[in-house]
Amino acid sequence: MPITGVVGQLKWAYYMAGAINGYTLERVKGASTWTLVGTLVMHDPFKLSQRPLIFVAPHKAGEWRWPVQTFVIHDSQFHATLGKLEEVRR
Repeated sequence: MPITGVVGQLKWAYYMAGAINGYTLERVKGASTWTLVGTLVMHDPFKLSQRPLIFVAPHKAGEWRWPVQTFVIHDSQFHATLGKLEEVRR
């Protein structure tokens, strides 16, 4: 079952590397990896080139975080393979 959201962030350490709107996350069947597709609405090319990058999806009880393993940007569409989900509670 996919997870959809309106606003997500790409973080490098505590820096904002990019903002993604209208995203969809799906877990790869039989694996602990995920795929992400969304619209990249703002980004800093230098910060996006740094590692580790983390995709952050806020929700009402905190946020979900995934390490970005690989990504491609095509016509403002952001496609990524993400690692294992980590949940952070407030």
